[in-house]
Amino acid sequence: MLTQTSASYGDPLADQRKKIALFIDLLVGRSGGAERIFVELANMLVARGYDVACLHYEQRAGRPFYRLDPRVELINLWLQRLPRGYRPLRTLASKHFVPEWPRHRIEWYLENGPVVSQLHDYFLYSKPAVAISFLPPANTPALLAGIGTPVKVIPTTHNIPAEDYDNPARWSHNPYDRKLRRQALRHAAAIPVACPEFAEWFPNDLRSKVIAIPGYVSSEILQAKSARTREKVVLAVGGLRPAKNYGALIKAWRLIAARHPDWKVVVYGVGPLKSKLAHEVREAGLDASFELAGQRTNLGEDYARDAIFCHPALCKGLELAPLEALALEMPVIAYSDCAEVNRFVVDGQNGLLADRGGEPASLAAAIERLILDPELRQKLGGNGPASVAGLTEENFANAWVELIERVTAPEISVAVR
Repeated sequence: MLTQTSASYGDPLADQRKKIALFIDLLVGRSGGAERIFVELANMLVARGYDVACLHYEQRAGRPFYRLDPRVELINLWLQRLPRGYRPLRTLASKHFVPEWPRHRIEWYLENGPVVSQLHDYFLYSKPAVAISFLPPANTPALLAGIGTPVKVIPTTHNIPAEDYDNPARWSHNPYDRKLRRQALRHAAAIPVACPEFAEWFPNDLRSKVIAIPGYVSSEILQAKSARTREKVVLAVGGLRPAKNYGALIKAWRLIAARHPDWKVVVYGVGPLKSKLAHEVREAGLDASFELAGQRTNLGEDYARDAIFCHPALCKGLELAPLEALALEMPVIAYSDCAEVNRFVVDGQNGLLADRGGEPASLAAAIERLILDPELRQKLGGNGPASVAGLTEENFANAWVELIERVTAPEISVAVR
């Protein structure tokens, strides 16, 4: 039985517009890149005439951090309590005599079984033509929920596939979860990835389903106008998580901050490492010049005003922030081994690429080089917009519309005599 907690499902026969369901596990108040793409894709699709619902599954009530078009239905599938049949499983999972592998399976179904059931019921009742899931914690439940329904499920991969599917430190630590992530992909109608190179990771029998849909620069960001005189700020944007590698930026800034007292570093983002990073800033004596500035709704003004963008992240996938910085004439500093970033950031053309093996000194040297050379900053920044000119919101939306229409096109049967 499907439980409604934040919105009604409505009448699936109310109109004949093609219904699209987007699903992510956590959404309320979250300001990450995936949540932003999730909301903006919903807005793009509803603007193009689709009937769109955004589904999430979390105990916390509330709205998305980013503005969601009021025409998009928002549904929280959270169950207030586990169904009665799950209670014996919880008891069994706590028993030490249960072998490890069965216990992993039981733990997975305790955590994910209710949302799979909720999604399956929603698919049967509301009959979306397509369900698009975001990130592995949503991909596997959505793919399993689609079994036995006519819904075409499209799981999205925003990071390097090996990180999303193989890394035991990424997402769930449960080995059964990692096993299901791979197995469930055979039920996918298509597998969108951020970069064409990502297709090489998938097994041969799945590669025909892989399609590259690059990122985009939001039209909201592009409303900002680049300032002639830039403020002496090194800007970084992204969640305060291990993958963003902000510890390296703190160490790099410590090496050069005293020589540039009129400059500062500003990091926008929230996350589990906030306390740890704040402690590192204090320990480095950088309180006056290194700011963890929290959430920001529209970064266009910052991209247009600040002098340097620094992206010290590990190679996890293509992110929007460096693309947006380039679009607003900011020179970007990143690491040379990030294939997803250096497809757009070219050393000496629109930014500088540091050697990760030499961190933090190499990162500090790149930042200081731009601090000391305003003409180079202006030259590199001026080349930024052309390097991301094709990454438009319209192209992104059109790619999704084309994919949706392709996977939902009626099959043409040929009579054989």
